[in-house]
Amino acid sequence: MEYYEAMVGDGESTTFYFTFPFFGVNDIHVKVNDVEQTNYIMTPNPTPNDADTEYTGGTVEFLTAPANGDRITIYREIELVRHIDYQPTKKPESHQMNQDANQLMGALRELDVKLKNTLDLATIPTLADLLSEIQTISTSLDTFITADDLNDINTAVATIPDKATKDMDNITATGISTMCGYCMPDYSSAITLGASPYTAPSNGFIAINNYGTNPGFQISINNLQICNSTIANSGSAVSCFIPVSKNDIITYSGGGTTYWKYFIPLKN
Repeated sequence: MEYYEAMVGDGESTTFYFTFPFFGVNDIHVKVNDVEQTNYIMTPNPTPNDADTEYTGGTVEFLTAPANGDRITIYREIELVRHIDYQPTKKPESHQMNQDANQLMGALRELDVKLKNTLDLATIPTLADLLSEIQTISTSLDTFITADDLNDINTAVATIPDKATKDMDNITATGISTMCGYCMPDYSSAITLGASPYTAPSNGFIAINNYGTNPGFQISINNLQICNSTIANSGSAVSCFIPVSKNDIITYSGGGTTYWKYFIPLKN
């Protein structure tokens, strides 16, 4: 559309103004949200008798106000009819000839734009291929999202909010190295343990080395006994390196002198 004006409804206004020129009342068309309208009154602005177009602007008045947020478009499509009838016994007026020529040129310009748009679309070399590809994607979408290599992502998304699972096949060496790195102890962040019990602040490891002459050293995770020394030999040692999860409760007791005991978090 070469001549058009776009507005937005507020739910109350019924009258909308436009300013572009036109030659007859049937040249003006109105759309609301891209739907052609007929239930309105169009009033042209008066123009001088020697104007090069019959009208310049006007008003469109709806019988019912468009809703708040409605898109209103007033545009021109020239009606191919004669508006001026030259009489053989009367001298043609220059403004009439200008109006006639301007109407014809305006109609030809609109036709030229429509033809170019149509021809450009028809000559896109990949248009048929694009439409075919879209159709292929559309028909195969259900199969794609439930394929084995996606580990039934359709079901996973439906049953685990905001998450989807993926199987572990064909992971690259970089991926394997990264995942293994996440599971390794971060020795530089080791925390010296104090009195039992101790609550793990994150996933990590409990590392304890106990030595002495008294038997009965024990360590438990969430009340489950993990390590127990019943041997009492001078210089003997009980060493434990146990993985724990965040908020696990670690208890340790008995035995000889504790040489060292640490909580070591995972890297990253």
